[in-house]
Amino acid sequence: MSKTFLKIVGLITLLLVVVQAGFSVTAFKSFEGIVRDRTFEENSKELRIISKSIERMHEDVKAFTFRHLNDPSLIPLFEENSLDYAQMYELMIAIKKSFEVNPIFHSVTLYSGKTDKYYSTLSSQAHKDAFFVNAVKNFSSTPVLTPIPRVLPFEAYNNGDTVFTYLYFQTDSGNRVTQALGVNVDATWLCDTLSSLTGKSVKSYIIDKTSLTYIDDSRQIRSMEALNPELVERITKSNLDTGSFEAGEKGKERIFTYLWMPDTNWVLVVEESNQFLDQSLQIVKKVVLHITFFMALLAFVAAAFISHRIYHPFGRLFREVLGPRGKKEVGVQLLDDVKLLTDVFQKNRRLLHDYNSYKHSADAILLENYIKAVLMENNSIANQLTGEFASVFGNMLDRDMLLILLKIDDRNQFEKQDVDRKKAYRFIMMNVSEEVLDVGNSAKAVYIGEGQFILLIFLPLENNRIEWEEKIRFLQQSVKQFTSYSLSAFIGGHVKGEAALVQAYRTAAILIRYSLVYSREAILEPSILYKHENHQVVYDESLEERFLNAVRAGNGDEAKVLFDKLIEGASQGDIEGFMLLMTRFSLALGNTIDVLNKSRIEKIPVSMKDFYIRLAAFETIDELKIQFYEVIEKMTSHRALVETRHDALVESVKGYIAEHHAEELSLKGLAVEFKLSQGYLGQIFKEAVGLSVLDYINQIRLNKSAELLLQTELSIGEIMERVGFHNESSFYKLFKRKFGATPKGYRVDKEIINKLKEMT
Repeated sequence: MSKTFLKIVGLITLLLVVVQAGFSVTAFKSFEGIVRDRTFEENSKELRIISKSIERMHEDVKAFTFRHLNDPSLIPLFEENSLDYAQMYELMIAIKKSFEVNPIFHSVTLYSGKTDKYYSTLSSQAHKDAFFVNAVKNFSSTPVLTPIPRVLPFEAYNNGDTVFTYLYFQTDSGNRVTQALGVNVDATWLCDTLSSLTGKSVKSYIIDKTSLTYIDDSRQIRSMEALNPELVERITKSNLDTGSFEAGEKGKERIFTYLWMPDTNWVLVVEESNQFLDQSLQIVKKVVLHITFFMALLAFVAAAFISHRIYHPFGRLFREVLGPRGKKEVGVQLLDDVKLLTDVFQKNRRLLHDYNSYKHSADAILLENYIKAVLMENNSIANQLTGEFASVFGNMLDRDMLLILLKIDDRNQFEKQDVDRKKAYRFIMMNVSEEVLDVGNSAKAVYIGEGQFILLIFLPLENNRIEWEEKIRFLQQSVKQFTSYSLSAFIGGHVKGEAALVQAYRTAAILIRYSLVYSREAILEPSILYKHENHQVVYDESLEERFLNAVRAGNGDEAKVLFDKLIEGASQGDIEGFMLLMTRFSLALGNTIDVLNKSRIEKIPVSMKDFYIRLAAFETIDELKIQFYEVIEKMTSHRALVETRHDALVESVKGYIAEHHAEELSLKGLAVEFKLSQGYLGQIFKEAVGLSVLDYINQIRLNKSAELLLQTELSIGEIMERVGFHNESSFYKLFKRKFGATPKGYRVDKEIINKLKEMT
């Protein structure tokens, strides 16, 4: 009697016990969990779709709020007491048009703390909106930029729609509201979305923990008291973002699935009857009992046969593995032959698996090197690989293929990534490309360096019916979604054989040079070459002269228009001609800067050496324009300061003001310091700078105060003393005129904008 036979008998006996006592419970519980998990997954999926829509609503409202509170055109609404109806109506119409493009926006209500007036895009009776009025009065305890569900008061707006209201307030140094904005979002779209989830035994709603209300597909806001208090407490006190549970009276239980909305006090809830679960479990219970009985009978019948017959093949295999020498060493010992055979099998299976893995990896590397060798026309390596590994490659290049050269658009940014991240991104790009553009047979991506890789697509017979542009667009979208980097595609063409493949690669390599004159995510075909190489472009010297005259005259807008016209014409020809024209134009611009700087006290702050270096590294025509626009703006924003006595004197005065701006300064004091009359100094300073001496001093002090507000924690009084202001009223008035906000509001607004930028 061997250990194997004893184990078989023991296992069959144990099987009878497990089948009769445990199988039923296990199967029943497993099915119950599957049904419940499936219900939770489906409901969670629907809730997350709604959550994404609501998150987008939040972002749209925040962007709208900050844009309009800082809009200079709306200052009359908040500043002017004598604003007539026509002006007010025109401003409200402008606000209304700005949000009509977004269908979820309903209306906007504003409040001016200075004039104590209310305005609305719906009616002129906004002061009757008790909710908004109370929110302004109690702004410190009112949630900011948080959606609050409510029904608009009919007496204020002639409208009783259900909306979500977002509130935002700005205050002055006395913590008084200077501006308030309420954005109402139409609840109809959300109620319609909820209604799509409901059915005979399904309910869906949103609980707002702040207002102790809830809203469902009926478009009505209801008190939380209408819901089961135990249910509400269980959901609102949960520490999980999402979850599911079963609750209710026995026999009438319902399944609840919930999802908390981030950055809000909202929770999305779906509840449905567990009738389907109960019915399914009853059916399963009957089926499990039948299967259990049948398996028990089958086990009893087969037990004798299995115990008697299974051992003989094992014994035969065991003797083959053990061999004559092993049998002599073992003698008459009782061995666990199954364990021995299992160990031998597992060891050999691991060896075989490792061999197959190494072989697959080696085949992939050899295939990539083979394709690279063919494309780079290294025939010796290609022939050697083909000869030694004919079973791997065969006649793979004698099939119909499409060659596409893919290039990472922002390669300079890509190269700044660490080595591991770049490898991961390249792996994603290549695998996504192979999957998306595989048309049934196979597709192979090979990285060739410098942010480029070749994609070979082995085509079926009906390849002419494939819409390649549509598939490439989808590839570009997929890669950008996974890596945030965009790709441009250059189609070498349909080929067959090594010679045609090399020619297609050459064509794609030429096309990649033309990516300079196209935007990112371009898709270029060989027909582009005919268009450019057959278009002769002649350098327009008159256009160059007009451009340089505009720069000398300080007319930046005209200079940019002329430059765009030059680029538009130059980009129509071949790429070599385009680069030659850009080089010639850059040299002419550099010579102009040198000439202008010879006659200036304040030199134009442009390093042409750095400009030429950046120009040589541009990847698209848009980047080229940005480089030239920066130079144009610097040249035209600095007035030509000819070295005269007046100019030198004004520069000295400006330097003195910059150094002593925190001290007591006046026109009289400066005239004494520089031994000039007040009238003479004031005249030459105004002609050179465009501002009076006092206005210039105030500008320096205001700029310094704005800098201290953003970079330090100093109080406003300390900042006034540091920059030289001694009159608080005058300081506040001048600061708001220049920056459109009080010092405190300016500091708060900048902090909020910086935080939003960090969040995005």
